[in-house]
Amino acid sequence: MISGKNIGRIFGVCLAAVFATPIMFGIHNRWPSMNIVLMLVLFGSVCFALYFAGVWVEARDERNRKLPLSSKELRRRKKELYDWLASLGRR
Repeated sequence: MISGKNIGRIFGVCLAAVFATPIMFGIHNRWPSMNIVLMLVLFGSVCFALYFAGVWVEARDERNRKLPLSSKELRRRKKELYDWLASLGRR
């Protein structure tokens, strides 16, 4: 099973692969005489930045799911918990 931490990493790698390639094609079309070594370094840095952007987006979404958005949401979650405990005969 893939844990939540690994899903963010996988999402970051996929995001980097999907968006870094067209970005690099655009840069190559703009400056076709650019040195290949510089292009590879630039590609690596774009992939690195997009990877961490994907990890950050996934972590932000996970934090938003864990925290209640309002007091109404908090009351609803508490009620669900107490109803569940009551169904178990613990309350």
